[in-house]
Amino acid sequence: MRRGAVVVLALLAAVPSGAQVSEQTIKAFAREFMTYAPETVIAITETTNGTTPAGPYQAIRVERTFIKPEAKDPLALLFDSRAGTVAAGLLFPLPTTDPPVTPETLPLFVQQVLPEVLTKWFGSKVNVPWPMSPTKPGAVVPLVALVSTGYGWMRMPLAVTAEGKFVMIGGIWPLDRDPRAIRREILDHADVQWDVGHEKAVVKVVEFSDFQCPACKRGWGEIKPVLTQHGEKIRHGLVTFPLVSAHPWAFRAAVAGYCIGQVWPERVVDLKEECYRLQDTLSVESLDDTVFGFLASRGLDRGQFLTCYLKDPSVDAVLHHLDLGYRLGVLGTPTFFVNGEPLPWGESEWFSKRLDAILTANGRPEGAAEISVKPPTPVPTPTQGSRPKPDAGVK
Repeated sequence: MRRGAVVVLALLAAVPSGAQVSEQTIKAFAREFMTYAPETVIAITETTNGTTPAGPYQAIRVERTFIKPEAKDPLALLFDSRAGTVAAGLLFPLPTTDPPVTPETLPLFVQQVLPEVLTKWFGSKVNVPWPMSPTKPGAVVPLVALVSTGYGWMRMPLAVTAEGKFVMIGGIWPLDRDPRAIRREILDHADVQWDVGHEKAVVKVVEFSDFQCPACKRGWGEIKPVLTQHGEKIRHGLVTFPLVSAHPWAFRAAVAGYCIGQVWPERVVDLKEECYRLQDTLSVESLDDTVFGFLASRGLDRGQFLTCYLKDPSVDAVLHHLDLGYRLGVLGTPTFFVNGEPLPWGESEWFSKRLDAILTANGRPEGAAEISVKPPTPVPTPTQGSRPKPDAGVK
């Protein structure tokens, strides 16, 4: 049973400076960070306690099980108890160096050694600048990797332990706040392409989607009827998240969707669905003709569209969408955030019931009651399109 938000925040605030983070704190954060599921149980599967000149840290791997007995979801966490923070995402050990990394050599390690390692992993050029900040680095150092997409540089949050032993692909979160509340605040001020209408809805569903992603096509087919059933109570918005390494035409399609949304916001979903419909036949070479045909069939001005399409502002906008997704902890597509809480797309009944619970809680997932559902019927797991490849930054 999930604890109430007040209990969780009190627990997190009780972590003393420099002490190891408690098992309860670890499990509480993981439960609130991960995609919602009924009857969630968090188990700690691996713990590494590290020491650096800046203080101690804990590298933790957890596994989440829930009402689907065959499903086991992993998550890595990197706690800096002195700073009161945790990095969450995908954790990897780094190659040892001779001589070892010291506080004096850490900036050079970050700017020279770490980019070489990440470039090899991702298959794309990576730069990691040392943060120009007067703040003294702690045991876990927040960083931003710049990853080449072929269209520009996308920003990806990282964290590295101060002795150069581990790197986390993922952002850093404060332990004294619920991650769902932080995500909700970020999304409230983000560049989301909102559907026309439902502006006064208390509950907002923000979809991170890749137009070339087969799982996104299936997920939208399942979630769209649920949103329709809830009518004016729900507002839906889109953030494009093209997985550039796995899907060659996805970035161009995302830019097209952004430009259409700037002039004709009521047509964004139509373009997304057209790309889904033609997913198996589209290519980089044929995408533009498909988009121009889409415009012509709906009487939309091609010249007006071309003043935006693949120009620097629209390309930058999509790069910022990628930045936004990584800041929120998006590790695959589709991802649906409901007032800051990620919800699963593979079970429409769960999605619908959780929407109702959040509505009853006046839009606050932190205060929403647990839902009760029957065990699901097993379905085949999508084999492609659900997660970025290593050269997109995540595996």
